[in-house]
Amino acid sequence: MRTKILIACVFGACVPDVHGAENGGLTIDEAGARALARNPVLTAAAEEVAAADARAHQAGLWPNPEIELEVENFGGSDELSGFDGAESTAVLTQPLPLGGKPGRRRAVAESEIRLARLDLESVRLDTVAKATSAFYGVLAAQQRRDLAVRLLEISEDFARVVGARVDAGKVSPVEATRADIEVAQGRIGLARANRALNAAQVELAATWGTTSVDFERADGTLPVPTMPPTIDRLRSMMEDVPELRRLEEEIERQQRAIAFEKALGIPDLAIGAGPRRYRDTGQSAWVAGVTVSIPVFDRNQGARKAAEFDLERVRHESEAHRVHLEAELRVLAERLQAAAEASLSAQSEVMPAATGALTAVETGYREGKFGFIDVIAAQRTFFEASSLLLDSLEEYALTRTELERLLGRGLVRSGHASVQSENQGEMQ
Repeated sequence: MRTKILIACVFGACVPDVHGAENGGLTIDEAGARALARNPVLTAAAEEVAAADARAHQAGLWPNPEIELEVENFGGSDELSGFDGAESTAVLTQPLPLGGKPGRRRAVAESEIRLARLDLESVRLDTVAKATSAFYGVLAAQQRRDLAVRLLEISEDFARVVGARVDAGKVSPVEATRADIEVAQGRIGLARANRALNAAQVELAATWGTTSVDFERADGTLPVPTMPPTIDRLRSMMEDVPELRRLEEEIERQQRAIAFEKALGIPDLAIGAGPRRYRDTGQSAWVAGVTVSIPVFDRNQGARKAAEFDLERVRHESEAHRVHLEAELRVLAERLQAAAEASLSAQSEVMPAATGALTAVETGYREGKFGFIDVIAAQRTFFEASSLLLDSLEEYALTRTELERLLGRGLVRSGHASVQSENQGEMQ
């Protein structure tokens, strides 16, 4: 009976509490929502978007006008003493940027806004992916803890069976000592599993910016292994990921930067005008002027050339990053398929064989058909097979999360259902 309970509970047949959030449980959606609401890295990325927007507003502003007040011919001798012969002039000057500099500068800044928003989207995807992976880590750690509990219970039950056979004089007392050693090892394994679970819970809490664990358990199950889509299908799904859109936007930003640097090579005008007052005659007149620099030496040619080189650099970096993303996509697809195959094989072949062998050997030991060593070997084989299945399920869940993060979307899936032994119904 304990073997049946083990198969049912360790591999997901235990029904999750739908009221988990009310009694200490945490769902995967709640974990993701917490991470999105509280993660400090995500908050920092949002602040960068606001800062980029403010810089874009500043970039589009025209230069301020200047006012100049000048007084001449005062404090001299004779008729020019004091201010009797002074001339005062007030000139208001407005710089006029030519070549569309404010608009081009703002265009570059607007590209930086879009880059910041794409970075924010990437950080948001990273945050959800990290929370999801950490949540699956807690689920796996919980199941390993449950597996360790069942192992200890089976060891204790078997130790009682051995003790009864020793009392009946059917086996040597040495077997009772060996059984007690198995129980002690089971307690050590359970202690390790509890520590691993505590560490996994801290890692999950860290995704929303704290190391304080305020939940008792993760409610849910590891995803059902399914074969991933073809690589061509995955490549078509990758075209809209933030990283690739960022590469395109970075190229466009650099092109706008080149246009702005070219505009900086065009000299600006400064137009000024104002009244002049002649104190000795009491008359007034207007003065006006135009100032323009002569681009003899500095035509911004160095900065323009540097921007052109930067554009080529960005294009090469974009190509390299695109190849890297596609290679990573292929690697993750292969890993996901391998994890799915291993999970399905362990579930359909390894676990039924290990379960049947354990049941047969335990029954045979009570009937005197098998020895102590046979039972211990069957128990270890069973739990090694259970750990293998759990490891492959966790690997599948984590790899799929990585792939979904790379794609920026969820794969076509059958949902998060219970993964149960094929012969569970027969055993019950």
